[in-house]
Parts: sequence; structure tokens; C-alpha cells
Amino acid sequence: MKNLRTGIAVLVSPLLIMAACSNKDSKYKNLQTGENVYIIKSETGQAIDSVSGKPVEFYVNTETKDTIYGETGVVVNNKVIKTADGVYKLDESKFKTDVEKLLESGDDVKVKVDGDEMKIKTDDKKIKIDGDEKKVKDR
Repeated sequence: MKNLRTGIAVLVSPLLIMAACSNKDSKYKNLQTGENVYIIKSETGQAIDSVSGKPVEFYVNTETKDTIYGETGVVVNNKVIKTADGVYKLDESKFKTDVEKLLESGDDVKVKVDGDEMKIKTDDKKIKIDGDEKKVKDR
């Protein structure tokens, strides 16, 4: 009898999940497809559509109207563009680099540029950027 209940639960559970997930009252909408989705997080923190099991790159919280980047869960309102081929992507020009944030912070910052190498010193940090390599040391 116990095996029968377990078997029925295993068979019915996916049907209940799919019925619940097809509900138009979902809190999230996949930006790319426009479909309502139920978001779960993977072990790495990436947004996953609970029905299809596929990653969701951008989704909109239908209650707050925030656009969220599925890789990180960060709100990216006004930082997403739609390409000519209809694909949404992050507008990199809307993100400030660490160096730009540091320079705008109002702290005493010294910057030295020599070719591809940049050295930045603040009261509490030393940052060295050489090409794609970045090193940060606390002072």
C-alpha cells in the first residue's frame, strides 16, 4: 500500500507542478520569450525556469517591474538592450568599471598609466591592472 501511494505521488507531482506553473499568476516573466515562468535558483545561483529546467537570462518581476539578470540575480533596470536580431543583452556601456567608481568616490586616488599597465593607489588599497590581469592589495 505504501509503495502504491509513493508511486501515485511520483506520477501526480509533475502534473501538479506543470498545472501550477501554467498559471498566469506567476510572479516572473521571461524577457526573451514573454512567457510567465516560475524561477528557481541553481546551485550556482543562476535563475532556472522550474518547468523547462532551462536557464533564464533575463526576467521581469511582474509585481515590482524590475528586470533581473538571471546569472547573478542583480536588478538591471535600464541596462538591457535588444539587438537587431531580437536578443536581449546587457548594455556594457551602462556599467562603470571599478576604476571609474573609485575615481568618482571622492577619496584621495592616485592613478599612473604606463602603456597597458595601470596603477591605482588609495588610502587603503593598491590596484595594479596589466592587460586583463588585475591585482588588489590592502595597504
